[in-house]
Parts: sequence; structure tokens; C-alpha cells
Amino acid sequence: MDLQVSSLWRYPLKSMAGVSLPLMRVNSWGPDLDRRWMLVDSQRRFLTQRQLPTMCRLAASLTESGLRLQSLDDESLFFEAPEPSGTERYLVSVWSDTPEAMDAGDEVAEWLSEFLGRDLRLCFMPDTTHRQVDPQFALTGRRVSFADGFPFLLCSESSLEALSDALGRSLDMRRFRPNIVVSGAASFAEDTWRRIRIANIEFDVVKPCARCVIPTINLDSGAREPDVFKMLRAERGRNGEVYFGQNLVHCGEGELAVGHRVEILE
Repeated sequence: MDLQVSSLWRYPLKSMAGVSLPLMRVNSWGPDLDRRWMLVDSQRRFLTQRQLPTMCRLAASLTESGLRLQSLDDESLFFEAPEPSGTERYLVSVWSDTPEAMDAGDEVAEWLSEFLGRDLRLCFMPDTTHRQVDPQFALTGRRVSFADGFPFLLCSESSLEALSDALGRSLDMRRFRPNIVVSGAASFAEDTWRRIRIANIEFDVVKPCARCVIPTINLDSGAREPDVFKMLRAERGRNGEVYFGQNLVHCGEGELAVGHRVEILE
């Protein structure tokens, strides 16, 4: 069995389109600068494609000074947002956590609110913020950004192919928003892994990923496709949840690259 990394993904802004990377720097956060930006509503609660499916038609990429937001439908629609510095700070809600964030200002908030049709703010998680990974699954001191709960999500190409076969049409891996995609494993073999190593970094495979409505969103139109969730429930339903992919907690820092071998340690 020749397991290797087939793609790597970073999501600069939570729930917007991701960026494919040939090389990924891993630090204490997990993927460097992954999901350090986020949208919040007037109550400072996080917003994602669950509430705003058309977020999938916006791409966020990192620049030397901050963030570039680009419409995937119209190249003329873009906005350059500098990283906040000395601006308003406040607590935001991400599930049951309330980490501190920095506001990115009125101009970008107005641009995004008009594009997405809802009053919102853009915020950034500074280096001084520490959001603890669920201590049930990680040692005290392990941090995570604005990701739902864990630094990394791993998915398998062969597992996605099995779901595509069950659905009767091809599913795009980007619907499932992984950081690490592997090839060469049997379908759903990742469900049995407990610890893996890629390059010099070891990962604890801590929890299967419970899926929400986001994988049902068509990435070209932003429309929801109920038959996708019906298939997922039939193929991957368990105890009232639907699972696909595995959440990882990393042990160490370094670099991952496409083509790196994946070793199953447990």
C-alpha cells in the first residue's frame, strides 16, 4: 500500500474557497495562517456557508499586507484587506468557544455585506489569542484557529470515489474542505487509523468529522443539493450523525509537501 499526500489545502478565511498548496508550513496553529480570518454577525457569532452558501463563490488569498478577497464569478470584483493593527478587539463565538479577535474595519465589512446580502464584520485572530483544542482530544496548550474544532482535517481520494459511485456522479473533494488529502488507501481505511506520520510530523487521528450541510453545496452555483446529504446519510450515517474524513492533532512543526509518504503508526 503506497500512501501519499495527493493535495494540501489552506483556507485563509473560514468557509470561503480554499487555496491548493504544493508545500504547507506547519506551526503551533496547524497549517500556517489557516482560518485566521472569519466573518461574524451583529452578535459576533461566526458565519459560514451554513448560513451563507454563496460564500463558496468568494476566494480569499493571503498577501504581504493581509488578505485579498476575489469573486469567482466576476474578476473585477475584489477587495484588498490589510491585516488589522491596533484596531478594535472583541470576543467572538465559534461554537462554544469565545476567542478574542481584531476587527478588520468598516470598508471591508461594507464590501462583504453588499456581496453576501447580510450585515457582517470581518475579523482576524491575532498571535496573542489562544483557543484551546478540545481537551478531551488534545493536551492542554494545543491551539486551534477559527477552524470548527481541530487543526487538520484529512480525507481520502478512494473514500470520495466510493461516495461518488453511491451518488451516481462525481463529487468534488473541495466540498469537504480538507487540509490533507491522501491517495493509495482502501476506501474508508482512514476510519481505522489512530496515529500517522508525514515527513517528520506525527498526527493523532482523534475524531471522525461529523458533517453538516456544507458538502451539499454546489461549488459552481452556491445551491444546495439535498440528494448529496441523503446519500451521505445512507452511506456514512451513524448514531444520528454523518461522518466523512478524520480530524487530526499534530505533534511537532515542519513542512508537508504533495507527494510525501503517509505512514500508519497505529
